[in-house]
Parts: sequence; structure tokens; C-alpha cells
Amino acid sequence: MWSDGKILRSAARMMRAKAPIQFRLAAATLFVAAFALSTMGLFAWRVVQDAKRQFVTNTAVHVILVTSRSLGEQDLPRPVQWQDRQRIQEILDQSLSDAGARAWNVYQINFGITDSEGRADWVESVDPGAASLLGLAQMRDDTAYTTSSKASRLILYVPVVRQTQGGYESDRRIPMTLTRVEQIPRQAPLMALSSALNADSPNGRPLFVSYDAYRTILERAFGQPFPGVIRALERGQDFGIEPVASVAVYIPHLTDVDQVARILTAHHYNVAYALGAFQQLSSTWRTAARMAFGFILVTVVAMYLGAWLAFRSDLRRSRKDLGILRHFGFSAQEVARIYHLKFRGMFLTCAGSTALYTLVAGALVFRLPWYACVVLACAVAACVGLMSMANASAARKTAALHLPQLLRFSKEME
Repeated sequence: MWSDGKILRSAARMMRAKAPIQFRLAAATLFVAAFALSTMGLFAWRVVQDAKRQFVTNTAVHVILVTSRSLGEQDLPRPVQWQDRQRIQEILDQSLSDAGARAWNVYQINFGITDSEGRADWVESVDPGAASLLGLAQMRDDTAYTTSSKASRLILYVPVVRQTQGGYESDRRIPMTLTRVEQIPRQAPLMALSSALNADSPNGRPLFVSYDAYRTILERAFGQPFPGVIRALERGQDFGIEPVASVAVYIPHLTDVDQVARILTAHHYNVAYALGAFQQLSSTWRTAARMAFGFILVTVVAMYLGAWLAFRSDLRRSRKDLGILRHFGFSAQEVARIYHLKFRGMFLTCAGSTALYTLVAGALVFRLPWYACVVLACAVAACVGLMSMANASAARKTAALHLPQLLRFSKEME
């Protein structure tokens, strides 16, 4: 004796074997829609991930470089000075305190310092706590940071500068050993914003040291404590150098970058930053993103609507079979169950295959993190499951019709 379950499954197999072209069309449409949804979801996630990496989490686009200040329409811009950093910080704290912007000095030594490799180094530095401007976690006092050197250590021959009637000259050098050499990433914020810092030639190159090492170099070069050098510079004494190359302003929130730049420009500071056309770029990005996601949504809805209509067409053409089953004594619930069993395996296969495709393609082709692949795989499988539930609900409503109605509708379809 067959159990009721076996009888229902046998009836479902017979219905599937004699399924009309509408059922096969519905099945094909379902698979196409599911794989299209998966691919578009993977692509959209990758676009968002790339945008986050290039704009939101990329430190370079959060930095504004203040290079000079224009005092009047007829005057040439003057280089930034020692006190400009504090002035800029006060301006931003008063004008846009919620932005949380922070200003750091970028220091320089204008004259080249020969090293043990026989090259002239243009020594630079940044304020304590500003190592992130160079793509570094911290800066050590015994380390040289450069984009080019492959040496394991460097010796800087610091010139001892003395003032003469004709200016400044040096005939003696003091060696200063840096026991380590580390590479600066070329995509670091300062490297991206200043082409001069990436300028490297056989005769000279930029070389960064820690703030304390920079102070030591100036003390050895001018023969007096660092605070004395700074006080003399503030009084207007000419040492032949401009110690501050620029002021770097870091803005935590990307949406505040353009506003901070406008505030600095209004105070006559000349700025350079990666998102100089941020308003146009962000507007273009938002428009493109809305269009892309709108296209994805419309495409997915159209595909799933096509699959739904194809299954509804198959259900209408199957009313005669449902009526025959009702005539042979099957209840409405059993008839609905038989029709559901007819396509249940196909939906399970579709959900499983698209989930597997999402996991593999997401990891190997789109290079997404594992959690993104899992989320998308579950979402696609859930969409397939929802359509299966919708078809089962439609089958229950159709099977509950009176037998004369089922037969009348089937004759109309014929």
C-alpha cells in the first residue's frame, strides 16, 4: 500500500512529466532572474566597497594642504609660517567646530643634506601625532623614511651653518646616524597631494625624519637650541630657511572637506586637496549611484515579475488537471500540495545553485569579504523562497475553487 505522501508525490511527478511549455518557460525565467539578481547584487556591493575604499576610508581625500597665504590682490602669496598652524586651528574651531578638523605642520629644511649614499636629501618632518600623513603608524627618532632608498641605514652629514656678510656658508659637517630606513607608501596623503614629495632624482630626494630628529638637525646646523631658532625666526631673523613647508588639515568626515576648504580660502589661504571638485564629484557620484541601483531594481523586478507571470500562466493551464484530481477524490489541500510538489524541487535547486554561485563568484571574481558573500547568498535564496511561497499560496486559492469553476476556466484556456 502506498502512503498518502507517496501518492501525492507520484501525482506531482505525472503533472511535471506532462507539464506544458509554460512551466518550462517559467522555470527558465526563474533561474535567469535568480542568477541576474545574484550578479547584480555582487556588482553593487563591489561598487560600494570600491567607493568606500577610494573616498571614505582613503586618508588622502580627508586631507587639505595649506601651501601659502595671499595677503592682498597685488601681493604675491607668502609661504606659510610657524604661527599659521595655530591660526588655522583657531579659525576652524570657531567656524566649524563640529567638523573636528585638526591642523599639523609639515616641516622642511631648504638646503640639501648629503648622506652616506652620496645623495642630497631634502629633509622633511611632521608634527608629533601626524605620522598618518605619511601612511605610518608612528615615527622613530632613529629612522629615515623615504620612498626610494633600499639601504638598511643612513648617515646624514649635517652642515654647520654660520652667518657671514654675504649670507650663510658651511665648511664643516656633523655626521648623524639613522640606524633604520623604512619605506613611505606612495599613496600616503602627503605623497598624493604634493608632487614635490614624490620627486626623486639621482641628485636629490625627499627624506622624512621624526619631529625630534628634525629638531636635532636644526640644532646641529645652527648651533643653538631649537626654541632659540624658532624665536629668532618669529622675530624675523633670516636663517636662510623656511622651516614650515605647509600646514596639513585632516577632516574626519568626508562631507566636511569642501566646506573646510572654502573657510580657509575665505581667510586668504591657498589650499590643495584631492577632492578639489568635491561638490561636483559627490553630486555626480550620487546621481550615478541612484541610476545604477534604480536600474538594478527595475531589472530585478521585471525579471521576477516575468517569472511570476510565467508560473501564473502555467497554473491557469493546469486547472484542468487540478479539477481532475478533485474529481478523483483529492481534497483541495491535497491538490494544492500536489501542485506545490510539482515545482518544489525546481525551486530548491534554483536556490541552492544560485547561493553556491554567489559564494564562489563573490569570493573569486568580485573579491568580496566572506560575510558579504554569505549575506547575498542568503538574500538570493530568500527571494527564490518567497516566490515559491507565493506560488504555493496561489495554488491553494486555485485548488479551493469549486469543480465546475475549475473545468469552466480550463475550457476557456483551451
